[in-house]
Amino acid sequence: MRKAARLILDRHMPAGASHDQVVAFADRLRAIAVDHQQQRPFRDYEAVLRASLDQTLSEAGYEASASDLQSLLAILGRINPHPEVPAALTRLRERYQVAIISNTGDSLIAGTVSAIGTPIDYVVTAEQAQAYKPDHRLFLHAYDTMGVSKDETIHVGMGQLTDLKVCLELGIQSVWIDREGEPLDPAWHPNAVIKDLSELPDLLFSS
Repeated sequence: MRKAARLILDRHMPAGASHDQVVAFADRLRAIAVDHQQQRPFRDYEAVLRASLDQTLSEAGYEASASDLQSLLAILGRINPHPEVPAALTRLRERYQVAIISNTGDSLIAGTVSAIGTPIDYVVTAEQAQAYKPDHRLFLHAYDTMGVSKDETIHVGMGQLTDLKVCLELGIQSVWIDREGEPLDPAWHPNAVIKDLSELPDLLFSS
């Protein structure tokens, strides 16, 4: 999101955006997108991004262009994995099936799945479920798609609101990846906390 924010702000700011401006814009865009995802009726992810970008740029005093949206879609359409992810997923697939539950659409997530390189058994999106995290329907749709119960799964994620909150409410085992060293809301405490995905195989294989 920060990479997209840099491209978009530099297009509107001749002198270029500062690091703090980029971070603030990316955080605001993300927060607005979460709000739009919870509105009814359901809108596909591209529509959510378009509305969120329009609002965020308007708040900053700029008007969104088609190029701005295309920059955002292009970057979010292929998010490269963190360096340790492919090897960790390869190890995990020795004992587990691996699924992605994503707050996005089928076409937009495809590039990211391809970039991971490791086979993914199931890719479940908000588009398929017609619901975004933290809506329980996305998780329940995922379990129906996979043919498993929540008791047969372990959910691993970075989001506190989008991942840990739902796991607590539905009684799902969860592992939180704390890459940023952010404060953990005590109300949504996971079963385990790791710094990156390389720790997960040993954690699960030893349990």
